[in-house]
Amino acid sequence: MKACVVFIATYDTKGEESEFIKKQIEGRGIKCLTIDVGVGDAPQGGLPDVPLAALCEGTEHTVENIRAKPRGDAVGVASKLVEAYIKRLYANREMTAIIGIGGAGGTQIVTQAMRALPFGLPKLMLSTLASGNVRWYLQDSDITMMPSIADVAGLNAITKIVFGRFAAMAAAAATWYAENWADLSMQLANPNITRIAMTMYGTTTKGVSRARLAAERKGYETVVFHASGAGGRSMERFITEGMIQGVMDMTIAEVGGHLLKGLHDAGPHRLEAAVAKGIPMVLVPGAADTIVLPPIDEVPEKYKSGRVLNKHNPTMTTMRTNVEENIAIGNFIADKLARATSNVTILIPRGGLSSIDKPGQVFYMPEANEALFKTLKNRLKGTSVEVIEDERHIYDPGFGERVFELLEMMIHEDR
Repeated sequence: MKACVVFIATYDTKGEESEFIKKQIEGRGIKCLTIDVGVGDAPQGGLPDVPLAALCEGTEHTVENIRAKPRGDAVGVASKLVEAYIKRLYANREMTAIIGIGGAGGTQIVTQAMRALPFGLPKLMLSTLASGNVRWYLQDSDITMMPSIADVAGLNAITKIVFGRFAAMAAAAATWYAENWADLSMQLANPNITRIAMTMYGTTTKGVSRARLAAERKGYETVVFHASGAGGRSMERFITEGMIQGVMDMTIAEVGGHLLKGLHDAGPHRLEAAVAKGIPMVLVPGAADTIVLPPIDEVPEKYKSGRVLNKHNPTMTTMRTNVEENIAIGNFIADKLARATSNVTILIPRGGLSSIDKPGQVFYMPEANEALFKTLKNRLKGTSVEVIEDERHIYDPGFGERVFELLEMMIHEDR
């Protein structure tokens, strides 16, 4: 493939800045194709290679009717049009990197298009929003966001440095992908590799690591996802896309995060992909004792009294789940897994769910754990899901190894 950067920008407000970045990329010997998604006025400061009118061709939309819409609606239309256009470019192997610049509107338009492209293709977004909550823009994708520092508004000593560095990154990324895309595709689709997905937290690391090492000693490839919300979403996407052949889901704090609106919320579809694909999965309710909240001085008022809070680090507080919440978590898990026809086992570590859930530690609350365990056993009785109880703690020697042993048995049975 020939290196080519596809560059999406709103030329009505950021034409001058876009042309500067384009010239910087081309100055490094890399083709740069600019696409205009500006929904306001005509392009200013330069002309894009692909105008908004070209995106409208073959659709019900025109530049005039897009600009006549309320801004939010216009942004939505532009997002869909450019997403369809870049999908065609990618299918025809006409890009080796995609980049964009923008404020709120531009970031929405560009990242929606980026999320529609496969894992591995470089996706670089220069945004005024990069220092805030970018969950809505990244979701489960491998987009890299770079803060613009100053607004994307004019060329000066500060912005030229930012834009120049961004252009250099884009050119290098496009070259890297052009040189390696075939090998990357073969790695992901290698039929000789059985790839196992796993989830982990700092408080489940030792148990997860034992399971991981046991798998790797047997020749399996493991991919560990941090259960941060984005991690769980990414794992579900990889499973859905057929890149995963087995799952050791040993950290399910994202379920509680979703139910209680904590920071580590993977959304309502967590635990669905493995069941839908019918691949072997062992679930351990590790870190079901944990809800991740903001820094201690920003914890919502409703959680400041009568709850067990733990200062995990200066930017994160963890809250111990109670009996009622663990029942809800158990019901969520049961609702998802009860749909399975085979290949799902739950292994319960009765000795504790995390490094801080044992006698003498801050999250030790056996009655809450028991509520979770009882809910899982009662709800999944009579289904194809086997629920096994193990008296050990998730960190105890042998527990992680047992998780892998159970998964490997199902993998062999599935072949």
